[in-house]
Amino acid sequence: MMHIIQFEMGMYEEVLRIWTETGLSLGASDTKEQIKRSLEYSKDLFLVGILEKKVVAVVLGAFDGRRGYVHHLAIDPKYQKHGYGRMMMDELHRRFSNKDVKKVHLFIEVDTEGVKEFYKKVGWHTRDDLIMMSYVPENK
Repeated sequence: MMHIIQFEMGMYEEVLRIWTETGLSLGASDTKEQIKRSLEYSKDLFLVGILEKKVVAVVLGAFDGRRGYVHHLAIDPKYQKHGYGRMMMDELHRRFSNKDVKKVHLFIEVDTEGVKEFYKKVGWHTRDDLIMMSYVPENK
């Protein structure tokens, strides 16, 4: 049985391995320093799934005081298709609910196979009334 616990910095290399192996686009906000910084805000929402003393699943949740956000849900490729993604999302939703979060958002890269279908299967819907825009000060 997979156990879900809060992420700790000692798990960073294992989490980074899963993110890399699953093809997530990683950037400046995913460095060890930036992840450590994110823990100051939403430590209780950054979750890992442990199976046989090994990190096999990860999801980085965030809360801005108004909305919840889901970042970088990833399951070790050797452990996919066993319901672990759903378990991670269920636990994250439970934690959002405890914070009285009314709406949660996530972003999906358009070239990721199967990701959109997974989220639809666990209750999410696609919105076509929004456009995502980003501002990266370093690229100004």
